[in-house]
Amino acid sequence: MDYLRKNKGLINDGRIASLVRRIEQANVLCEDELPWNVACLNSRVSIRDKMVRLDYTYTIVLPEQADHRKCKVSVFSPIGSALFGNKRGDEIFWHAPNGKRYFTITAVSRYVK
Repeated sequence: MDYLRKNKGLINDGRIASLVRRIEQANVLCEDELPWNVACLNSRVSIRDKMVRLDYTYTIVLPEQADHRKCKVSVFSPIGSALFGNKRGDEIFWHAPNGKRYFTITAVSRYVK
């Protein structure tokens, strides 16, 4: 949250307040308690674009590890936050520069390094 506050251009104050409330209400789980099929940090997630039927695979990483050439997306990016917490078969969307994009998660592999 400090990262977001310091970089106000990334997100507005109302969104920060909303995220802080959600974090304060969240249940914290140990790694061992997370379901194996749910996308989390260091998960590799494959998705299919529902409109053009193309497949993509991304790894969810911390912001400083993000590298689009290697398909590593920040957990805080629109793509990363849409993938995070979902599992195979879930339908997700995010806002892209050219409009809302819809995808189906086709696979989740945990703890990719």
